[in-house]
Amino acid sequence: MAIFGGRSNYPYLCARVKAKKSFLLKKEVFNRMLAMDLGEIGRYLGETQYRNEMATLSTDYSGATLIEIGISQNLAETFSNILSYSQGQSRILIAGYLHRWDIYNIKTVIRGKMTKASLEEIKEILVPAGSLRLDYINQLVSSSSWDELIDRLRQQKSVYIDEDMLRNAVSTGKLAALEDAMDKEYFSSLMRASEKKETSEAHFTDFVKREIDVTNLKVLFKLRSEGESGEALLQYFIPRGMEFSLERLAKMASASMKEILDEIRQSSYAEPIRADIEAFEKDGDTSSILRALDKMLVSTADKFAHLYPLSVLPVLGYILAKKTEVDNIRIIARGKESGLEPELIKRLLVV
Repeated sequence: MAIFGGRSNYPYLCARVKAKKSFLLKKEVFNRMLAMDLGEIGRYLGETQYRNEMATLSTDYSGATLIEIGISQNLAETFSNILSYSQGQSRILIAGYLHRWDIYNIKTVIRGKMTKASLEEIKEILVPAGSLRLDYINQLVSSSSWDELIDRLRQQKSVYIDEDMLRNAVSTGKLAALEDAMDKEYFSSLMRASEKKETSEAHFTDFVKREIDVTNLKVLFKLRSEGESGEALLQYFIPRGMEFSLERLAKMASASMKEILDEIRQSSYAEPIRADIEAFEKDGDTSSILRALDKMLVSTADKFAHLYPLSVLPVLGYILAKKTEVDNIRIIARGKESGLEPELIKRLLVV
């Protein structure tokens, strides 16, 4: 069977992903981690699916740095493995979905350079799970000037970078417009891939549209919390969402917060986060509603995976769940390192 053409190997692929899913950490594990110190967390992870990374890296790193690099390497290796045993249209769709890590890595390098982070600090949080090779990404990190970085970015064709926008971001110190353009290009390319005749899979397209909705709602809440509203927000929205069209989002951008929440209540997304919406109305905590939207997307992916067990959707569900697990471990480790109280760290988790 051809790897890049022909039929997908969904029975085999989904069985492999189901086996991987059984190793995901349970919710109660994160609660136990909150009572551990960094050394105990590292040792615990050394007894899980992260054991190889913890053992290999422990000679060079310790504490939160060991944990962060270990879980990032495990994430990249896990996603690369999934792609390696996918075939046909499933491989095309999964590769397109994992392309977000190419976007993430380039964003990370640019953001790190702008904030003058050290080379090691930038490398710690890279996740080479897309099509860009790690040695190439490290070359970007090692660039000694913005001109050198831009020259190296020209060498790859995976991620389109508007050089004028990048130079403007560097001169102004504002990354939002550049990052938004990169996200829009990612979702546009993903929709194009999913709608090609040889890779057509309606359920995949529907899920991507729902993820666009969640991304747009998160942007809306974040920018409203920063005091922006009206037409200033329109440039940040990604087109082709499932329930929230650009026209609907434009109306919400100029509406009151109560009207925005009422719009969400009229959507299919309302039920899983109804309690979070009510809590947000009382305390106005934007971070909590953002986490609720992330949790809802993971839950939606899981529901789709059960409805369509022999499709690409169980793979997407696992990818999101694995990413969420790694994000939660990272939050706990960095929170511990910063001396945050366990209850505050717990509020930052998506569980």
